[in-house]
Amino acid sequence: MCLKTIKTLAFMALICMSAEIAHAVAPANALITNTATMTYTGLASPILASVDVRVSLVTAAPTVTVVAANVTIAENQTGTLEYTITANANGPDNYTINAPTNIASNVTINGTPVASVAFIPLGATALAVAMVAGSNTLTVPSDRVADGQVNGITSGDTIVMLGQTYTVATVIDNAAGNSTITLTTHVPTALVLGTLVAEQAVFTVAQNMGLVAAGATQGINDVTVTASSSNNQISAAATGRMTVLHIAFQKWVSVNGGAFTQATPNVGTGNTITYRLLTIIPMATTINGVVFQDAIPIFTTYVANSTRIDTDGPHVTTAVLTPVADINGTTPLVQAGGLAVNSTGQAAGTIAATAALAAEVSVEFQVTID
Repeated sequence: MCLKTIKTLAFMALICMSAEIAHAVAPANALITNTATMTYTGLASPILASVDVRVSLVTAAPTVTVVAANVTIAENQTGTLEYTITANANGPDNYTINAPTNIASNVTINGTPVASVAFIPLGATALAVAMVAGSNTLTVPSDRVADGQVNGITSGDTIVMLGQTYTVATVIDNAAGNSTITLTTHVPTALVLGTLVAEQAVFTVAQNMGLVAAGATQGINDVTVTASSSNNQISAAATGRMTVLHIAFQKWVSVNGGAFTQATPNVGTGNTITYRLLTIIPMATTINGVVFQDAIPIFTTYVANSTRIDTDGPHVTTAVLTPVADINGTTPLVQAGGLAVNSTGQAAGTIAATAALAAEVSVEFQVTID
């Protein structure tokens, strides 16, 4: 049994009695006060003798994870992957996001991967008092400075305890003794004193992709990220994937209302030709600023008011077409700026495919052979 009366922070109390506390964390900046007493016969009150020690920062490599392992984009679009970084140190530290690397297959790249930030400060502390299940109040050691944050943790931050994430609602930051962190939600399980309270942050890595290789329907681009502590301890690598999908653009032709084809038909003077412009956007992708342009071929005459659009098909033969008004007596496809097209329900120029279905948009116009 310990003979000393220990007046110290609760995260050190009973450490010699409980194997459960063997992995407890002593937070940086905490002041540990150890007080011994002596009594003897005739002494009215004990004689006290104290000594203080202050806990130093022990740096550690952070944990980096990718939030969504795969994002899908169209050709010539910028893909963005989201990552989290979580502190593992016993106190606040500044972490470097190392230059991301990538490996691309079946797709060209238009630029290097770029992280949204170069450095991320993260706080960390530990419980000074065990928590009962259902509580949302953390008691942690003061960091000795009353500045509205405790070891770098303040309101609005995301923290991690034993692998579970929580949001900080408020912080009562005292200059001595203990401080209090209140969470927006309650902790479902009991937590022992010394449990690490680590801040987590989110950053992104973006890269502009090029064209999918000829003959391929998609390419892949794997982006790998690490982060380092201030003492250059490097995290394990986290890799996310960008799947880059080919955007199809086709032109079909029909003679006198016959079947559409991409072959070369024979036509005679006076025949009516219908041209169909078709784009197919792979599922789960969106492209913006989409414009169709075309020209009236030589030896033909545009058929007035023949321009029509299908915003939710047409799968080549099942178009449901809506008239598009002529401009200056001809199709808007030949005007400066062309015709902005969209899928159903989208703004002009935006084509968006659902997670389950590709989006197809077509525009038709007619000419007669002179």
